Amino acid sequence: MKKKTVVATTLSTLLVSTAILANAVQADEVETNANATTPSTEVVATPATTNAASTADSTASSESAAPLVSATSTLATPTSEPSVSAVPSASETATSTAAATPATETVTNASTSTNNDTVTVLHTNDVHGRMVEDDRNGVIGDALLSGIVNDYRSKGTTLVFDSGDSFQGLPISNSSKGEDMATVMNAVGYDAMTVGNHEFDFGLDQLRRLSKQINFPIITSNVYVNGVRLFQPSTIVDKTPGVDGDEVVVIGVTTPETATKTHPRNIVGVTFKDPISEVEAVIDQVESNARAEGKDYKTYIVLAHLGIDTTTPVEWRGSTLAEALSNYAPLKGKRVLVLDGHSHTLHTATYGDNVTYNQTGSYLNNVGRIVYNSDRILSHGVITHDEAKKNYQVNPTLKAMLDDIQAKYKADSSKVVIENSPVKLSGDRMDVRVRETNLGNVVADALLDYGQSGFSHKSNLAVTNGGGLRETIAKDKPVTKGDIIAVLPFGNSVAQIQVTGQNIYDMFVKSLGSILQVDESGKNVLDENGQPLLEPSGGFLQEAGARVYYDTTLPTEKRILSIDILDPETKAYKPLDKTETYYLVTNDFLAAGGDGYTMLGGPREEGPSMDSIFADYLASADLSKYAVINPNSRTISISSANYAALTKKDEAEQPTLNPLSSVTPSDVAKELTTTKPVVSKVVTTPNGKVFFVSTTNEALKETEKVTEASAQGEVLPTTGDKSSHAGLLGLGMLLTIFGLSGKHRGKAKN
Repeated sequence: MKKKTVVATTLSTLLVSTAILANAVQADEVETNANATTPSTEVVATPATTNAASTADSTASSESAAPLVSATSTLATPTSEPSVSAVPSASETATSTAAATPATETVTNASTSTNNDTVTVLHTNDVHGRMVEDDRNGVIGDALLSGIVNDYRSKGTTLVFDSGDSFQGLPISNSSKGEDMATVMNAVGYDAMTVGNHEFDFGLDQLRRLSKQINFPIITSNVYVNGVRLFQPSTIVDKTPGVDGDEVVVIGVTTPETATKTHPRNIVGVTFKDPISEVEAVIDQVESNARAEGKDYKTYIVLAHLGIDTTTPVEWRGSTLAEALSNYAPLKGKRVLVLDGHSHTLHTATYGDNVTYNQTGSYLNNVGRIVYNSDRILSHGVITHDEAKKNYQVNPTLKAMLDDIQAKYKADSSKVVIENSPVKLSGDRMDVRVRETNLGNVVADALLDYGQSGFSHKSNLAVTNGGGLRETIAKDKPVTKGDIIAVLPFGNSVAQIQVTGQNIYDMFVKSLGSILQVDESGKNVLDENGQPLLEPSGGFLQEAGARVYYDTTLPTEKRILSIDILDPETKAYKPLDKTETYYLVTNDFLAAGGDGYTMLGGPREEGPSMDSIFADYLASADLSKYAVINPNSRTISISSANYAALTKKDEAEQPTLNPLSSVTPSDVAKELTTTKPVVSKVVTTPNGKVFFVSTTNEALKETEKVTEASAQGEVLPTTGDKSSHAGLLGLGMLLTIFGLSGKHRGKAKN
């Protein structure tokens, strides 16, 4: 079947007058922002309100991947919904949620409380090495965190906990393999922490060394090494020895997703058992010991690294654990706090009449705070970055310690790789884990470029997982060695794998298999082309050397419409042959089956470190060609109807454009003689962004029998009114949808 030529994504800018659009876009932005209001940082509720049922919870989805280990107990999706405050979607990061969440703390009516038995719990999760304060990104930093802790400890009993993913994340923490971070956490004065999946990133032996370096317990109940628990499952914190009844039982639990969210070499012999059954088993043992000793523990705190992502199996979510514990008989009449992490969500909720759930987001943008006395929970929520800056003082001793760590790191990482980046390369979680992004493209291009000479065979394609890209490269600033390590912090090496076409097909099915994002009303969140966006997944592949067309409205197994693969000899793209042998360049994490890519198990060759290859490529690459953050040019989201229209077009009806060559304005003019946009559709996403999608007379004629969606657009308005600007931009979007980002025509000769 002949395929329609497509025009480069970048052409859209040639078709729209900057002068015309500037005023219209600016006016729209002013109107949108005029309706925004500053969110409140506190909601006051009576106990009855706190326990009211809510319709919002992130435990409802059951479309996520199958469990990686067998559960030893079966738990159905919760039948009763929790009371929730500050409930963004489960995939939001702390940076984005802090602005969007209407409340960051729930305060229960405390008129009967007294001060002499009040306990404050401060907690963190998913700090990922953010030890240094960073106002630009809302990072509180450990010097200010220490000031908060000291302030509360000066006023009364205060407990400090961490829910995992602390040692690894930024180059400043990674350069010492977490040891500097451990020193800082000792200085803050944590009482206990649990193990996150990224605690394994420096290897099991290094994790054991870190556990000995810290002067507080690291606990987890469900992680076993060769059949024996890696660490103690729990600890008892007693701030007033000799006084009975105020002890706190602290239990740790780690996500079984660790099996695919750290390098397989880091977890040899390690197994992750069912979170709920393991936590309940520890509770049973603690309660049995208490009865034998004549004690009665009234407070349980679970340090969980489970999260509430919709892509996480329901039975492994922190919200599911909280629901289960609210119905667990041995805990009736006791106070239970579930301090969670992993999903980077700002979220607080209550389950039943005794379980409080709290998660702070990520990157130390907030500090969790729960206050209780002998009667009840008095408040639960977070201390925001702005509140911390306003109300607390930096600990000068810890600040001096951090200054020394920074000086040591800067000396190692200040080497400039390129003097200036002309573009922003986005490593934002909602880009690299959801769809094609320019940072993913340049990293994949670096791998593919190395793959043409670094191995025995030239490489056809390159992929890297979005979860392995951790930072953005800023525009108009130098790019240093430290910046590159920040983008690629895991120390991965490069590998080339011999794969079949079937392996490649299965790989992309998995990459594009996430469920769809929905807003608060349950409607799909759309991309610039009006296609539903996937939920963030660390396993989403950024790639080079392939053109993958997919339709997110279709069932997972049917989303892929076609795949073309680069022939490294001819530089042409050919349709994937499932029986053919190909050579794939990737990182050693994916090559070893990480993120569940077990289909990539063929013969392989090893290469150098990813960061060195990336640095070499940046030093010689023309970064200006990566100006578009989401180009939709390689992993191409398109409706099956529009794709069908493309493939039906006869080659003679369209001018031939080489998709690998530059395109000039004359090419555009020639293309417009046969593709005249006459229909535009306005798409508004839940976050208020407005996009314009166009199609053509020809496409409408060929798709109206396939779908009614294309025929529901609005006729372009007359030139001069406000919506005509939308039509012009829609005209540009036509080239984005059917551009060089898309198919080039004709099958290459074999």
